Amino acid sequence: MKATGAATATPAVGIGANDASAEKRSIAGVIDEMTLEQKVGQMTQVAIDDLGAGFCPGTAFNDHDDVETVGELFTELNVGSILSGGSTGPTFDGTEFVTGLNRLQEHALENTDPAVPFVWGCDALHGNTLLDGCTSFPQRLNMGATRDVELVETAATHTGNEIAAMGGHWIFGPTVDVLRDMRWGRYFEGHSEDPMLVGELGKARARGFQRTGRVAATVKHFAGYGTPNTGRDRTPVRTSMRDLRTRQLPAYERALEQAKTVMVNSGAVNGKPAHASRWLLTQVLRERYEFDGVVLTDWDDFERMLTNHQYLPDTEEGWRLAVKQGLEAGIDMHMCGGETPPTDFIETTVDLVESGELPEDRIDESVRRILELKRDLGLFDQPYAPEDEIDDLVGGARDVSEQLAKESLVLLENENAVLPLEGTENVLLTGPGIEAGTRNRFLMQHGGWTLGWQGIENGDLTEDGPRPRQTTIAGALSDRLGDQFMHVPTEFEAAPFTSINENFDNGFFDVTDEQKAAIVDAAHTADAVVIVLGEGPHNEGFGDRDKMRFPEAQRKLVELIDEETDDDVSLVGVVLAGSPRGTEETFDRLDAVLFAGQPGSDTGIAVVDTLFGDYNPSGRLPFTWEANVGHVPLFYDDYPPRQSVDAEEAMVQYEFGHGLSYTDWEYSELSVSHDSVCDPATSPTVTARVTVENTGELAGEHVIDVHNTEFYGSVLQPVRRLMGFERVELRPGETTTVEIELDLSTLEVVPGDVPGNRAKVVEAGEYELSVGDETTMLTIENAASVTDSEPMPGRYDIDNDGTEDFEDAMELYRRIKQRGGAGK
Repeated sequence: MKATGAATATPAVGIGANDASAEKRSIAGVIDEMTLEQKVGQMTQVAIDDLGAGFCPGTAFNDHDDVETVGELFTELNVGSILSGGSTGPTFDGTEFVTGLNRLQEHALENTDPAVPFVWGCDALHGNTLLDGCTSFPQRLNMGATRDVELVETAATHTGNEIAAMGGHWIFGPTVDVLRDMRWGRYFEGHSEDPMLVGELGKARARGFQRTGRVAATVKHFAGYGTPNTGRDRTPVRTSMRDLRTRQLPAYERALEQAKTVMVNSGAVNGKPAHASRWLLTQVLRERYEFDGVVLTDWDDFERMLTNHQYLPDTEEGWRLAVKQGLEAGIDMHMCGGETPPTDFIETTVDLVESGELPEDRIDESVRRILELKRDLGLFDQPYAPEDEIDDLVGGARDVSEQLAKESLVLLENENAVLPLEGTENVLLTGPGIEAGTRNRFLMQHGGWTLGWQGIENGDLTEDGPRPRQTTIAGALSDRLGDQFMHVPTEFEAAPFTSINENFDNGFFDVTDEQKAAIVDAAHTADAVVIVLGEGPHNEGFGDRDKMRFPEAQRKLVELIDEETDDDVSLVGVVLAGSPRGTEETFDRLDAVLFAGQPGSDTGIAVVDTLFGDYNPSGRLPFTWEANVGHVPLFYDDYPPRQSVDAEEAMVQYEFGHGLSYTDWEYSELSVSHDSVCDPATSPTVTARVTVENTGELAGEHVIDVHNTEFYGSVLQPVRRLMGFERVELRPGETTTVEIELDLSTLEVVPGDVPGNRAKVVEAGEYELSVGDETTMLTIENAASVTDSEPMPGRYDIDNDGTEDFEDAMELYRRIKQRGGAGK
């Protein structure tokens, strides 16, 4: 079946895109035509990852015994959505993919009544990393280091276009979780520990994903997922109401301005599983943020309420209660992964309605949202994708990927200006990157969610791939230096499915005696040694760790080279990791350290151009690099003090925003457009102006961060708060005045006492603003709310029924009256 033929087929559902009122009537009409089983089927999403090369309606469905074939998911179970999770689809070939999805869509439409197209979702989280030859953009942590919102959005636009061209409709991103614990296995998926930066990047990426009009973005994981207890994935979030409202929820709120869907936090918040929280999913998300899109569970998360959280007994009745509470809280669609047969969810939900425990109106509400999503994506008008577009897009956006990779590199150390290298040196490259004779360092440069959940082929490489389009550090150095280049890779075995008890390095690393001898011989003839350090690919709970120092083999490798080389040999560390890997113990032995993160496809050219000064590094850390895991969690906008009284200030290795350059930058004449703001509610932004001069000898790009660094109010204030940022590019000796819009909502706090239930406000007073050592003052004359003038959602839900109404007012009145009488 070719799309040119399928495109002429007309779905049986007449929901067009012309008249809004007609659309609503049509959707309501379709819902009226549906049986209860069909409605609940629309609320069901099923994973179809492991189907082999290609897929069609007759392909065997082996994950569960609900149905025999993939096609029967639609004809027998009326499933409304399918997904390919973990960046692994039924095929890595783009043409096969779009043909397969079109074939399934045609089967679903021709064999169901009413005919409703399915929506297909995937984890295309740093590019469309589901297809062989794909462009793997830098991971999300790298994106945060760029502070380049426009470029990040451009990359997301390419990803959305590519997903649409392969027949897809739904990307489970952006991740908008505020990072709080570097031990977390999903740290690399976060953009930053700063809520404003996270929110702005999330909003831009959602906008980019959705620009094609055929793809929906997903804000995840709502809410608080980035603050797991002790850094363990899918564990309870321990946070105060004040912290949740001022430093966690605002990031999601920004991204929700664009995204059409939401995925729920797999953990619990303040002792309540997020999937069962009506407060989170209805009172905050639906009512306060006015979100009316589709809310999706994460993978098998009704089941996790039993097995993971032990919130309910692991029995049939416990499962039934989990489904009931999740739907009552506000879930629209359940993701059935490897543990949950779709019939378990469908039959349980149908029975809940037929028994009267759940009103059918609640089901209709979710189905309406799901059908509206499909309508908005154009699936009722054009359910098929052309099959001649995907090949031209796979591996594209090279200029965007390369620039994003370069901007994301953070120069941590550069003693005696050993970088940039001159290009005339004999250079030895060493460090992890070989297993049983197979070069595999590229696993470290891409990380997880890349042609596999735990990284490329889940770390178990085959000769034929698949592989992303890529340049490597070794390849780029060889191309540049020729005979001046020496390469001795050391042992590296990916360990994606080992637990924290077995391996906290996210890989097994070693240096054999033969490799040691070769490294020493090469080092004696080298002018510079580039040592790759870091961690293997990983994901979720398998990536959780309790140590952040480099693996022992890597530490000893650095010691060996340091001891075997003279002082005039430059030792340069390049860190390939999705977290702040490395401690002073190792960095003190190196002359320069470049934190490359996981830069993706264009790692080689980005790193090597930076090492030789063709590109001047400009990345700034989007997180606080703690000196020791014993200090975790420590973040830059926490409340003072940052260390115990009279203790040495040795808790932070590199501050949030740290990043060196090959040139020097000076600031002067910092000012704001208005020295005072009468009412932040009506004037929510001001403009900072600062003069920036490149006083060095090299051209470069530079990120200017503007912080609030001092204020005294009714509650503790963060040590620093990022209010705005901008990138500039200047030649040596060039000066420019930069204007940076400052968002006053970044200054909001929850005033009052411990409960933290009052409305958020920017308090009146004098705020110090800083750019480097330059400071100026901003006066807020009157306290006011910028984002939300109401108190904590649910504060006046006195009878705890999930609504704030007249009955609550009367109950509050009765309680106040009783207290008054008791005091007489």
